[in-house]
Amino acid sequence: MASSSGKLCGPCEARHKTTTAVSWCMDCDDGLCSSCLEDHKVNKASKKHQTIPVSQYVGIESVSSLIKQECEEHDQRLTFYCLDHCVTACALCVPEKHKQCTSLKPIEELASNAKTSAELFDIERGIKELDNTVDELKKHRQRNIDTIKGQRKTISQEIKSFRKQINKHLDKIESDLLKELESKSEQNISEINILLAKLKERGANIKSLGKTIHQLKESLSDVQVFLATKGFSEKLREEHEWVSMICNQDVAKEVILELSTDAQLTQMVSDLKGFGMIDVVRNPCQIKTDAWEQQRAQLNVPMTAARDIDQTELELIREISFGVDENIKDCVIVNDGRMVFANYNRSQVLVYTPEGQLSKSINVDESPFGLAVINSDTVAVTCRKHETINIVNIDDCVVKQKIKVGKPFYGLSYHDGKLYVLASLSGIMEFDLTGNMIRTIQVDVPGSEGYLSSYKDTFCYTCYNEFIACCDNNGREIWRLDVADSGVAVDNYGNYFCAKYSSNTLQIVSADGRRKKEFQAEFEWTSGIEGLFFDKNAALYLLLMLLIMQHVQNFSRHLNT
Repeated sequence: MASSSGKLCGPCEARHKTTTAVSWCMDCDDGLCSSCLEDHKVNKASKKHQTIPVSQYVGIESVSSLIKQECEEHDQRLTFYCLDHCVTACALCVPEKHKQCTSLKPIEELASNAKTSAELFDIERGIKELDNTVDELKKHRQRNIDTIKGQRKTISQEIKSFRKQINKHLDKIESDLLKELESKSEQNISEINILLAKLKERGANIKSLGKTIHQLKESLSDVQVFLATKGFSEKLREEHEWVSMICNQDVAKEVILELSTDAQLTQMVSDLKGFGMIDVVRNPCQIKTDAWEQQRAQLNVPMTAARDIDQTELELIREISFGVDENIKDCVIVNDGRMVFANYNRSQVLVYTPEGQLSKSINVDESPFGLAVINSDTVAVTCRKHETINIVNIDDCVVKQKIKVGKPFYGLSYHDGKLYVLASLSGIMEFDLTGNMIRTIQVDVPGSEGYLSSYKDTFCYTCYNEFIACCDNNGREIWRLDVADSGVAVDNYGNYFCAKYSSNTLQIVSADGRRKKEFQAEFEWTSGIEGLFFDKNAALYLLLMLLIMQHVQNFSRHLNT
């Protein structure tokens, strides 16, 4: 019967038996019962196979397809890895598909220390960061729900408030219009009433005139009536003229009250579907999901480069001596091979030929410390006492520009058109070449001396008697070690050469900070090592320069393949 894991013994199934698996063979990719497990361990073909408890296998079953050790095409064990194609290969794949490949390596060789490899460490960090990102995204979305609910309440109140404002305004308009109606109707009624009073009076006069004529006809003679008729005719004419005059005046016209609404308002009411709309605005998500990819790209070291650390050896090719009263703090090599040194005590930048002969001495601000190459004829140097960066043309022997930093600083690096200085108790300050400070990258920088080096979008810096640390472009620390506290220089792969002043040692540390190699004291370090420089432009050999107080030793770097 199958266990709760549902895994059965493979060999037993082949014999048409159903037996619960207690172990899993990672090489055979099959379950084993307790009996078959014992046979598996003593069988000559399988005794070296790796077996794990089936309960443990269940936890990694989802990635079992990633750890297949048999070639699906040839049914052979995968024993090689092609660095050119980034694929595994069996013995039959090699002649068929990888004849021309120059980077075919045994898997066993590449897999040594795989559990502590930089790539696995990077993936683990990526998983952790992605998990944190998902959690952050969930919180972000939940906060958005709360925000939407709050906005719904606020907008609902705004709608009601707006409705009240409209109602209030309409009430005022209605009141004003009703007042106007009342005023105009009363005015016209009053005018008509006045006319009616006059008409009543005139009507009485006319009726009286008619009665008088009737009485005259009954009581007077014809002669008397004849004479009176002329007078009555005049009075009738007067009354007629008055009535005619009244009929031609506005007061006699018929008054009709009408409501004339604003045409635009009428059209607006007709067209009005609502007094607002609810718009949904979607702002871009601010949660960064590519931080791991960026950091991975920053620290991505080819497998062959990772081996360089263990295989790197130094060979002395030249020594340059300095006077006892000189204090050389840093050095660089420009593209044509000339060597440039910062002479702290004499406030000078010294230029040497590729052969090691002094060519020029250039005066700069007091206490020059860190150096950086800008181009083939220009270097930058930090001058501590004046808290300035001097931009120096080493061909014309002039300081072209001075950038005011305004606070204590030491090490200097130049990358992608920007100058970076290691500022005490502040961080890494970024300047453009016109002298504008762009930003300060917040990192832990004690008040002691230190050096700075940059590779792609990462920085590595040291602090005397403290540590060496690596951080990304935003100041997030990637690793920190106590193996160095003085000069630091980066090679073409992102590995860091670094020195520890107090113990007088020189090491190389891998880009991920997980591997390091100390160069044995086969050379005579006469005193503490300070500035370091790695010449990335050297074609056949790479120069590493070490400044050792009173003399400089110039080395070539050999990679054993």
